[in-house]
Amino acid sequence: MALSPYAFYRSNVIFLIALICGVILPQGFQIGSILVLPALTITITITLLRFPRGFFRHIGSLLYSSIQGNAMNYIVSGNFIILAGAFLIHKQELWIGIVLVAAMPSSLEIILLGNLLRVEKNYIFTSLAGTYLGALLIVPLVGLCFLKYTHLNYWNITLLILGLIFLPLIISRLAIEKGWDKIIEKYEETTTDYSYFIIFYAITANSRNFLMNWSFDILFIALIAFGSTFLFYFMIRKIGFYLHEEENKTNFFILLGTMKNCGLAGGMALIVFSPEVAIPSLIFAVFTFIYMNWIKYRTRHITTLSNN
Repeated sequence: MALSPYAFYRSNVIFLIALICGVILPQGFQIGSILVLPALTITITITLLRFPRGFFRHIGSLLYSSIQGNAMNYIVSGNFIILAGAFLIHKQELWIGIVLVAAMPSSLEIILLGNLLRVEKNYIFTSLAGTYLGALLIVPLVGLCFLKYTHLNYWNITLLILGLIFLPLIISRLAIEKGWDKIIEKYEETTTDYSYFIIFYAITANSRNFLMNWSFDILFIALIAFGSTFLFYFMIRKIGFYLHEEENKTNFFILLGTMKNCGLAGGMALIVFSPEVAIPSLIFAVFTFIYMNWIKYRTRHITTLSNN
């Protein structure tokens, strides 16, 4: 399925509308909480339809980039978020939210940014798939290690993760084998937009009242989000320059090391935990939104200067 040239612009507009509606018209928070799970499933399924036929049959040939993606997403980014949260966050609900963000796979938006930054498509697809499959192991392990004193139903969490990874995988592969993806492609943009809106509206509407009660924990979450995006961007770029890495390879590491699936973290918080647990995912989503647009502007500005 081809990516629309306006996909990046549309996702920006939908995200902003969802935030505004969640703040001004939060009355639909209960409906949003009910619809967030199917919306997440639809979004992930449509993204997987972009993976070529037979991709998951030969993933072993691209195992190296998958390992690199998991290392950047979990070992580098995830560990930073958890360690910073352990020292700075005191409220239990917000700490759980931070742990959820850290345990999430890479953002689906790296496909759009990967095209913009001219990163090898196979690297992006393989690393993205690797982080989602890695989440099957990482999420339960992170929960056992960092949330062991919290009363959690690990069975429900495991079932939820399986449903949000294996179910979209099975549906997407079946759709491609049967040729249904050609039919779905006609409604892809509209369906994605509605699902994207539901996810972030539900997170915003449910978190709204808690955000009004400002605390230093919220400020620290914002600082952690800033560090895991903008600061990591400059650090990874500096390391890539020092090691004489190619530009597209450095950009690959940047995308995998700076962007988490905040919508998935927020949706899990609403389904399994409580609305307050979704606050960190919302704050991270806002910083990721700003960060993505900054990368887009910076890349196009540099390209224009180079052409001139």
